[in-house]
Amino acid sequence: MVRAYLPKAVVFLHAFPLSKEMYSAQFCAFEREGIPYIALDYPGFGDAPNLPGEYSIERLTDYVINEIRKFRTKEVVFIGDSMGGYIMFEAWRRYREIIRGFVFVATRAEADTEEGKKARYALIERVEKEGKEFLIDLMLENQTSPATKKDESKMRKLRCIMEKATKEGIIKTLKALAERKDNRELLPTISVPTLVIAGKDDEKVTPPDVVKNIAKGIEGAKYYELEDCAHLPPFENPEKFNEIVIPFVKEVLGL
Repeated sequence: MVRAYLPKAVVFLHAFPLSKEMYSAQFCAFEREGIPYIALDYPGFGDAPNLPGEYSIERLTDYVINEIRKFRTKEVVFIGDSMGGYIMFEAWRRYREIIRGFVFVATRAEADTEEGKKARYALIERVEKEGKEFLIDLMLENQTSPATKKDESKMRKLRCIMEKATKEGIIKTLKALAERKDNRELLPTISVPTLVIAGKDDEKVTPPDVVKNIAKGIEGAKYYELEDCAHLPPFENPEKFNEIVIPFVKEVLGL
């Protein structure tokens, strides 16, 4: 397989339990603007097969970096929703030499609380016993805004994306999420241009006040709240998301 050579690119990192397809509206817009991008699925999601052994945010970050290296990319702007943000923090911890900018979306710097960990392990037990369908129903309810819920086409598409996640990938990734590091100490060290975007209607997963803490901790970071979206702004309100992100990306990458 011949891969394109992309010396600089945007890298899209998806939320749990979705895939790169959550960014389909960005792919079209970025192609129109001539912005090179790399869109990845984590192992066990979308088109990516599971890897043997346990997952951690550190291991998944190494996986992402290795995929980027296949394109011989030297400069990246990461766009990461939710779990994607956790991978971005870990990339800054160990691979910051390639990072030119960040777009943190509906994510948080804090680790899971003990209560949060217990909730994730309870989900793991249920998935092991019952399968993934209940989890998909839960995610569809918790991650979307009232406006998105009214859009049957968007909800069907989200369900289709989530249904491609494997049971094994879900279980391994839930454990990785539960055991991730606290990243608050990294915030003052982030020295690249940064956008932070929250969904105004995200009441259950990453409320705007939680997301805003990232912007408060990074000098010069710009913060936006988007209407008519909850935990998945690039998917739920792509027009406004693209309006904010495209000029930023083009400036940072010098396009």
